[in-house]
This record gives sequence, C-alpha cells and structure tokens, in this order.
Amino acid sequence: MKRYNNHKKLSFSKARQSGFTLVELLLASTLGLFVVGGVITSFIGTKDSEQMRAAVSEMDSNARTAIEVLRRSISIAGYAGMNAIPGFDKPFYSAVDELDPFTRGSTNRSCGGGVTMHTAGMAPGSNQYTRDSNNVTGRGDVLTAVYLADNPCKAGETSCTDSSKVNPKAMIYTDCTGGGATRDAQAVRCSTDKSVGMTESIQAKLYSTFYLGSGSDAEKRTLYCQGNRGGAQPLAENIEYLQFLYGVKTSSGAVEYMKADDVEGATPKLWENVISVRVGLLIRSSNKNLLKKPSTKERYILLDRSVEVSDLQRLYKVYTTTINLPNRTYRGIL
Repeated sequence: MKRYNNHKKLSFSKARQSGFTLVELLLASTLGLFVVGGVITSFIGTKDSEQMRAAVSEMDSNARTAIEVLRRSISIAGYAGMNAIPGFDKPFYSAVDELDPFTRGSTNRSCGGGVTMHTAGMAPGSNQYTRDSNNVTGRGDVLTAVYLADNPCKAGETSCTDSSKVNPKAMIYTDCTGGGATRDAQAVRCSTDKSVGMTESIQAKLYSTFYLGSGSDAEKRTLYCQGNRGGAQPLAENIEYLQFLYGVKTSSGAVEYMKADDVEGATPKLWENVISVRVGLLIRSSNKNLLKKPSTKERYILLDRSVEVSDLQRLYKVYTTTINLPNRTYRGIL
C-alpha cells in the first residue's frame, strides 16, 4: 500500500514539473504580440505599396492613351491632301482665323452634290481656337489641328463601305473622334476630290480640338477631343493640367519653342513656321487620399509653366513628349 502511495506522489510531482511558469507565459505572450505586430505592419506596408503601384500604373496608362491620340492628330496638322492642295499653309486654327465663307453663318451646311455635312458642322466652335490656358476651366491649353480630307473611295464611287472600293492612296479622312471613318457619301462629298467632293478643295477641312472638360467634368479633369465630323469624346480622366509649346523654325534654321499667344502675337504671325509641338501633361492619381498625409509639394513644372495643385494627398506625375509635323517639314509628304 505504501509502495502504491509513493508511486502516486511521484507521478503527481512529475506532472507539476511539466507546466509553464507565469514568467514563461508572460514572455511568450509578449513575443507573440511582437510577431503578430510585425505581420500586421508588413501586411499594411504591402497593401500600401500595392495601392501605390496600382496608382502609378493607372497614371501611366492615362498618359499613354492621351499622348497616343494627341500624336495621331497633331502629327498630321497641315496635311494638304494626297494631291498637295496649294494655299493650305496653316496647321492650327487660331483666334483671328476667318473661317471659310462656306462654313460661316449656316447650320445646314452641305458638301459636294448637296450632301449635308455631318451634324457637328464644317468648322470648330468659336471657343475652340488654339490658345494658352483654357479660359473655361483654367486648367490647360487648347489646340485645334487642321488638315484636309482625302476621298476615301476609288474614282466613280459615291461610298465605299465595301473594302474593294476603297482608294488605297487616301491617307487622311477622319477627325480625332473617327468621324468620317464609315467612308459613306458624306466622306466622299466632303473631301478634296473636285469631281465628286468640295468645289473648292481647300474647304474640305478637318478640325480636331483637344481641351480639358468643363462643368461636371472639371472635377474629373477629363481630356476631350472634339472633331468637326464626330462631336466630342472623352479620352482620359485625371489630367490635372495640359500644356502645348510650338516649335517655330527660325530664319537661321533653329527651332524655338513658343506659347500659342506668342506665335499668334508675332508680326507676321508664325503659325506657318511651326514644325513641331511639345506636349506636357500633369496627371494625378484617381484616389484623392492615396498619400497618408498631405504632400509638401504644391507646385509642378510642366514645359515652362508652374502649376499649383490643391489635392495634396493625391499622387502627381509629369509626362512630356515632342510631336513632329512632317507635313510642315517636308511640305505635303507624311
């Protein structure tokens, strides 16, 4: 009996020795909190990094979209048609331009053969001339590129929605929105082709205007292109500011970049000497609370302009590019 009781005591004593002391438990809990805290901090940091990368990727995408469309339309400014129509020397529509009599003062404009022009009309609106700093939103410049429309169809065809009737020599017949791309009777009759299109080939003008939206779109900072044959279309949002500088070829052969107002204000005006355009875009993140605390940087330099921003918890990035005008350099050859 004694031996049995002694065995029980021994077993009980061993069981007590296999547990953790209070100090050990407190130490383990403290270490556990440090580990969990590190994991949470790492998770938050990773999440913030992912948000930042996503924001930069979105901004890069907006910049690529905007620059691609700007390049496509601006690079053909001054295009005089595949037959190099004489007398068409101005690549941009500016403040003092007197629109062709054909396009002035009429809402029911018609092209060759009496075909009614696209509903957007033959000419840009009075507020679409090329200038510095849009006076509607105050957030950027306005540029309207001008070029002439080829006849997209083969001789004798009134429309060519069938690809077998397309004129392979036709290079340009749409505005920045794609207006005219259907190659229908309007595209033919409003072209430079004297036999079936405009009586005066130089009147077959295409206009593509680029500007930042106003009204409800001012908050979104939407970049628009507006064509005289296809209306207005949004291109990209969160364009904080838009600036253009115009490369003017001087008598010495050098290129001097000037603001639109300076090109317009020169005597004589220098639009016919513009051979390139520099584009500056200040793009912001769509998330207005991306940064954890307001940035101390309130101004950004585009091309030569200092731009002040107000949403200091957004991310901002400047993008620039130069677009050459081969039609101005090589006179009628794309």
